[in-house]
Amino acid sequence: MANILITAPTPIAALAVSRGTGAANLLSPDPREIWLDGAVGSAATIDIDLGVERIIDTVFLGCLFSAADAASWTISGGLTGYADRVIKPAGALRVPERDWKRRVMSHALWFGAEQLVRYLRLSITQPEGATPLAIGALIVGEGFQPRWNKEWGSGRGVRDTGTVTRLPSGGVAVVEGARYATFAWTLGDLSEAEAETLYDMQLDRGESRCVLVVENPARTAGLRNRIRYGALTGLRAFERRNAAQTSWQMSMEDWAIEPDPLFVPQSIPALTLGGEPLTLGGQIITLGD
Repeated sequence: MANILITAPTPIAALAVSRGTGAANLLSPDPREIWLDGAVGSAATIDIDLGVERIIDTVFLGCLFSAADAASWTISGGLTGYADRVIKPAGALRVPERDWKRRVMSHALWFGAEQLVRYLRLSITQPEGATPLAIGALIVGEGFQPRWNKEWGSGRGVRDTGTVTRLPSGGVAVVEGARYATFAWTLGDLSEAEAETLYDMQLDRGESRCVLVVENPARTAGLRNRIRYGALTGLRAFERRNAAQTSWQMSMEDWAIEPDPLFVPQSIPALTLGGEPLTLGGQIITLGD
């Protein structure tokens, strides 16, 4: 398991896309403002100029809608041009899900060795027959990974903007809202240098600018649910345990609103024998078990 990853966006000086509508929305932190591709079956490119040389190790395309299972992407770039070298070879666009269920909204994430670049090109391909891709968030940056991972006790939560009001008749009046995720964690063994890095990040981001937090960025099952795109909340002071150890409690709320329905309707991949589903302890066994 990889340690928690926290990434603040590196400023983007200029951005251009090869096709589609809403390119400027990729510079907006609001994931509901999207770039919509105009075709499928061939690569659409997103060219990013950071303005100056920067160290990066993270590229995030968030709040993807209609991303096909066969959709792929590559990343290239360098100091002098968009095609200087391959940074990420062709691979699946969607991050892994928890099991056989397929979310309506997905994400794409590259996290790897540090790269010194000014120019980046993201090449994204939706297969023939798929619906054009929509992207709601873009982050390029240098992530922070502490030497020691988050402490036990860290956890996710869910918030609902809706209301349920008890009526005098005894019934209830329901106004459905949107659901979004929260996450809280503690970093308990920060060095002085790590604490300074987080302090600078909090000064820059506050509670109103977006960050990317990934509980565990390893490309393993469940990565989709481990990704948080939103803002830090309830900023607290760190606690200095001794000269070499600092503890810091942090939390955040997602800006990405979960769609309804949550999952793409599909057949359940149950294991069968002679046309009948296999069971264990009264439960039907699926390929995700």
